[in-house]
Amino acid sequence: MNVSISTPNVETNLLNAKRFVLTTAILLVFSAMHAQRFSVQSFRQLPNDISAYIQPVKDLNDEACALIKIVGSRDFVFSTPLGVVKRKNDVGETWIYVPRGTTQITIKHPQWGVLRDYRFPSPLESRLTYELVLNAPVTMPRKRIPPIENTVVSYLRTYELPLQQLPTPEWQRPRRPKEKAAWLIIPSIGFHRQEVAGGIRLAWMRRHGIYLHVLSDFRTTPDTNGQECDKNGLLPGSDLPPYYTGKTEKSYYAFTAGGIHRIIGNFCLYEGIGYGTRTVVWQTDEGTYLRNSDYPSQGLAAEAGAMLRLRKLAFSVGAITTDGKYWMVNLGLGIRL
Repeated sequence: MNVSISTPNVETNLLNAKRFVLTTAILLVFSAMHAQRFSVQSFRQLPNDISAYIQPVKDLNDEACALIKIVGSRDFVFSTPLGVVKRKNDVGETWIYVPRGTTQITIKHPQWGVLRDYRFPSPLESRLTYELVLNAPVTMPRKRIPPIENTVVSYLRTYELPLQQLPTPEWQRPRRPKEKAAWLIIPSIGFHRQEVAGGIRLAWMRRHGIYLHVLSDFRTTPDTNGQECDKNGLLPGSDLPPYYTGKTEKSYYAFTAGGIHRIIGNFCLYEGIGYGTRTVVWQTDEGTYLRNSDYPSQGLAAEAGAMLRLRKLAFSVGAITTDGKYWMVNLGLGIRL
């Protein structure tokens, strides 16, 4: 007597298990595709909006900012490579002021993640208003999984798969926009004890620049025919000094050129080198003049100082020396073009 044993239950269970695994994998992929993410719906310039023009906000370079009106949740946080100068929460939108030349923005949300380095079509301009509309993420409705034989019925769960952000290549990183070029015309005055000299400083700069400075007391000394004396009045090879009337003539001039640099805000430093000369002559009772060889200085001139730019004005203070022997304190007040 032959007995045959069939195993339909085992084959059915294996088939159901395969269907369950395949269905679960499909649902996981579908859930990841519908994870909560936000996006930029639109970005445009508002040509008829003059908010940024009539109420400008200035950056550290004293330049008017661009205004972006962002339509979306107030929980968003914004940042740009050049910074955000000011943020204002208005009705239904958020206003942020950013420096001229901004090319991209990073948007963060405490629940919806990060949209990093969104690029604008072109660099933003001063005193112009733009609109950025953000789309809130659409939450996928929970769907009931069709029942499968001999399986447990479960509900779809939403999984948020973070996207790994690759570092931006060096050539794609935004560069700081060049500062607007400016001319500085600064009349100056120098002091050395009871001596005074006047001059003018001409400078051209962005963040860095160059300048030319000329300083003089606008005096000349009489011709000495090459005759000199020391600080004691003695002529070379003479043991007795001639008689002097006590009259002294002096002259001074210097010109320097160098660099000027904006350090922070409107605070600048400058340094330069050039040539300078100071001459001192004494008059004898015979009416002739002798050049004093100990008091004068002639040769390399060097100067350094600081400058503060306030809107259209510029203030400077520094020191200048000739051959390291003759020093002057130098003050300046001028205009910025």
